[in-house]
Amino acid sequence: MGMFKYLRLGFRLLLELFVGYLFIILPNVWFKKRIPLTIRYARLRKIIHGLYRTLRIQLYLDHPEVTKEKGPYFIVCNHHSMLDPFLLIYLFENPVRFIAKKEVRRSFIFGDATASIDALFINRKSVRSQLDQLEVMKCSLMQKDTHWLAFPEATRNKQYSNPMLPFKAGTFKQAMEAKATILPMVTYGFFRPLDPKIDWKKYPVQVDFLDKISPDMYEGKSTIEVAEMVKNLMQLRSDKMRLLDATLPRK
Repeated sequence: MGMFKYLRLGFRLLLELFVGYLFIILPNVWFKKRIPLTIRYARLRKIIHGLYRTLRIQLYLDHPEVTKEKGPYFIVCNHHSMLDPFLLIYLFENPVRFIAKKEVRRSFIFGDATASIDALFINRKSVRSQLDQLEVMKCSLMQKDTHWLAFPEATRNKQYSNPMLPFKAGTFKQAMEAKATILPMVTYGFFRPLDPKIDWKKYPVQVDFLDKISPDMYEGKSTIEVAEMVKNLMQLRSDKMRLLDATLPRK
């Protein structure tokens, strides 16, 4: 079942990706100084919308109005799938940028896709690299350029039924210094489309945006306190999602 699923998905995704990569993603990378980010983002988003239909996702989205807001917001999300950043691009009409490890830049298609919308790439072994790129994000948030996405768990949580991994307090440092509005986002079920052990007609994916956390709400708090506060809120919502998940249709 797993091999058949990957052959079917692989064939259909490659057909769609080939055209998108050749005629949209690569030109976006090559000529990105000439093409505004909003246009590059819209082009990539169009490709992703086509791919997600192929993945047979059934989306259950709470508070969809948030995805149309300009913000900008510092979005923090739990992390289950390597495709999580692209879920944000699928949902948000206005550009969402994020920071990825430098290895992502070298990956086929994914590297160029993320580079095409001005993602930042860091060397996890270099403190200087991390600080430099985080400073770029901070300046962007201060100038209210775009949304930014961060995964405070810092790595994928592959134990889907387990609680979230500890949040890294440093994730919030630059955003708090920039006095950005924090937007907690919780997802559940997005790990399934690429799981070889699961082959359903529909893959239920739940997404919810919690109440925004404005600068005055975290003023005077440390990054550790904010990380713990956000994690607790997100964990409560995630627990409810797991319970609801058992009732959602798969076929």
